[in-house]
Amino acid sequence: MSKIVRYEFDLANPPALTPEQLAEIEALKNRPDSEIDYSDIPPLDDKFWANAVRNPYLGPDRKGTRKAG
Repeated sequence: MSKIVRYEFDLANPPALTPEQLAEIEALKNRPDSEIDYSDIPPLDDKFWANAVRNPYLGPDRKGTRKAG
């Protein structure tokens, strides 16, 4: 007996959100930032930023680089 479950999901046509899901999203959207628990996220100190590298797959900022006309 296999316990593998396969589910097809079309990213171009996702299913509509239920009223419960919409209500949860609205409640989260209205929640103040002061209620966010950051205790399980380590702080980003200078040592972290010293080793940080730019994402090589992220393109340059296109602001101001387009030809007029």
